[in-house]
Amino acid sequence: MTVVATVASARDYQLPSIGQPADTYMSPAEEDKIGRQVVAQLLERSLVIEDLQLREYLTQIGARLAQHTRSEASAFRFYLIDSSQINAFALPGGYIGINAGLITETESESELAGVVGHEMAHVTQRHIARQIEATSGMGWATAAAILVAAIAGGGDPDAISAAVTAGVANLGQQQTNYTRAHEFEADRIGIRTLAEADFNPDGMASFFEKMQRRSRLYGNQLPEILLSHPVSNTRMAEAESRARDYPSPTVRESNDYLLMRERARVFMNRQLGALLRYYEQRRANTDGASNPPALDYGYALALSRVGRNEDAIDLLAPLAEANPQGKAFLLALADAHSQAGNTPEARELLETARTRFPRSPSVKLDYANLLVSSDEPETARAFLMQDRDLLAQSSEAQQMLAQVAGQQDNLGEAYYRQAKYYELRGAFAPAINQLRTALQTAELNAFDKARLRALLDQMVRACHTAWSERECREQVTSDARY
Repeated sequence: MTVVATVASARDYQLPSIGQPADTYMSPAEEDKIGRQVVAQLLERSLVIEDLQLREYLTQIGARLAQHTRSEASAFRFYLIDSSQINAFALPGGYIGINAGLITETESESELAGVVGHEMAHVTQRHIARQIEATSGMGWATAAAILVAAIAGGGDPDAISAAVTAGVANLGQQQTNYTRAHEFEADRIGIRTLAEADFNPDGMASFFEKMQRRSRLYGNQLPEILLSHPVSNTRMAEAESRARDYPSPTVRESNDYLLMRERARVFMNRQLGALLRYYEQRRANTDGASNPPALDYGYALALSRVGRNEDAIDLLAPLAEANPQGKAFLLALADAHSQAGNTPEARELLETARTRFPRSPSVKLDYANLLVSSDEPETARAFLMQDRDLLAQSSEAQQMLAQVAGQQDNLGEAYYRQAKYYELRGAFAPAINQLRTALQTAELNAFDKARLRALLDQMVRACHTAWSERECREQVTSDARY
């Protein structure tokens, strides 16, 4: 690492002072407002793959990269977009979308980290705010409208993902040279961050080069990532040159990468028959005794999705035994047992997972979910309530508590937790409507009424902050859930 640091310091990166000139035009709070609005729309339209393990994995890559930026890991939030298109995008406020199709097209964790690091650089350098500042007076509200409009009016994940990316690009469409400068800047910072985080600094250049080769094969059918992140020969040469600044990099890649790539493939695929054939054909092309563990893992997940849980268990059990630190194998095996009705086996596996991976959110939530489905509401509630960080960050945890309260006929608590679930997803209108309904129709004691009224006031204020008083009123009026 000493050699790396010496070489890097010799290169003048000419990085701008963070926040200038964007701070004079758009505050960080306004940027966050735009990003939250867009993410809320993506979640509302089920365009995010809400898989705990995949989200945890992306967050871990981001946290590792963030250690070598000027920002805290908490400044970034990662979402796996339910799209087969090869693309990624950064929104104002640190919200980063990675398409599932991009993960499946990478060949190494460093390639994936290269794309993530590039998007994080767009955030740390506040590129979108700077583009808005350069577009002759476009305000944050107009910028938010462009991005939200990019999502509205459609249900196809691939089309909407492309539209969001186009919306980001449109913020600077009159400043083409400015946008190109941002891409070069994000490359430079991303490559430096890759190297300092012990990923292969060539990961970014190798992935974009692979996309360029694909575009030559398919003519005008460019991968989406090349439409939103144009790659010129100059830019490619610059990226390769930057990577050579680190001649002997230390490269550490996670064993989870290949597993999470297959997990993304399974969860983004809607044609389950074709998915099974894909894995069966790939396994047929290898020696059955030496199938790569990731290949068997992906096949087992696909088998579980079509209800063949016993077949999945047969594949996963030896993988979990041979890889005691393989959290993904352990959780997949527990899930297959749970779906097959083997609750004691599933519980034993999840207890083991809790011991081995005590800080993992996906382990905690899988365990809590098993308790809920096993009709152990008191145990489930006690387990979730002891983890304040999990409750503050996980909408899934709040929804489980709502379900538990419902099982216990505790209406006040059920309404409260369901509203908190909506809040964490940025869905203030259904939260407000649900609380109003509870206060108007439910038989509640004095404590629950006071608690729900206080939460209603809090939700209204949060809705006004997240959107505006007028927009909030319109959303509450049009919401038809309750």
